[in-house]
Amino acid sequence: MKSDADELFREAFGVEPRWRSRAPGRVNLIGEHVDYMGGLVLPAAVDRYVWLAGAPAHRWEVRSEASGGEDYLRALAAELGAGPQRVAAAASLPAGFGMSSSAALLVAAAAGLEPELDGREAALVCQRAEQKATGVMVGVMDQFASAMGRRGHALLLDCSTLDVRYVPFPAEMLIVVVDSGVRRELADTPYNQRRREAEAGMPKRARHVETEIERVKRFTAALEGGDRRRCGELLKESHRSLRDDFEVSTPAVDAIVERAWAIPGCLGARIMGAGFGGSILALVERGAEAAFEVAIGAPTVVCATADGAFAA
Repeated sequence: MKSDADELFREAFGVEPRWRSRAPGRVNLIGEHVDYMGGLVLPAAVDRYVWLAGAPAHRWEVRSEASGGEDYLRALAAELGAGPQRVAAAASLPAGFGMSSSAALLVAAAAGLEPELDGREAALVCQRAEQKATGVMVGVMDQFASAMGRRGHALLLDCSTLDVRYVPFPAEMLIVVVDSGVRRELADTPYNQRRREAEAGMPKRARHVETEIERVKRFTAALEGGDRRRCGELLKESHRSLRDDFEVSTPAVDAIVERAWAIPGCLGARIMGAGFGGSILALVERGAEAAFEVAIGAPTVVCATADGAFAA
């Protein structure tokens, strides 16, 4: 796919690129709706990527299938003090699966334009760029995972201090993202209301935040202890909390999650991301993924952990 970005660049602009880069998408294993409360999250960079090829230019020209790609790149270049660029993008990271294609695009661009940045600096500058490009005060989890992920590990991030710790992730366990088929625009859902309720300390919302942060700690301990079954149980607990206390699931999503729980080789599954539809995260024993994909009856992306663009 890297050569696809190169080839697209040559076809579009008739010259060779001056810089090349890539960055991975991410999946948040556990720690949902706690990032903006300063809680703990446990994402992992995954082996689905955005590749870029670029060169300085007199004006912006972007060849990308990503909607809004040029707006993101302009915002990042402004943050870095870089001038206009010609950029071509190729991706194996599917849009619409909740795997942070926008963060991967920005982190890849940062790696191409300023490769001397460290991962923390890159994540923060990409966060600022996305906020300016979209007007949405996004958190920093996606950018940290894409910039600082490490193959064979998840990344334990404290969203209040931005401290990072790497947690071994077993090769025997695969990450599967399932498209629920339930489409939604967050502006048309109670997402903002849920966040306000959590920030105001509404008891059910606060209970989810408190118990989810505790689940992140227990999930981390289970990973470090090699207890994959316990990891799966904690995913199920997380889904029930997101369904009952934070109330961001739907009956259609619940049905898919519960179907996943019953499939042999599936350790656990939950709704992921903002909720009200979107995608489902499942942890599946290696070797059981093909049967899982057939049994779940919905589009899937099977992933392993990966290095970030600025991996140490």
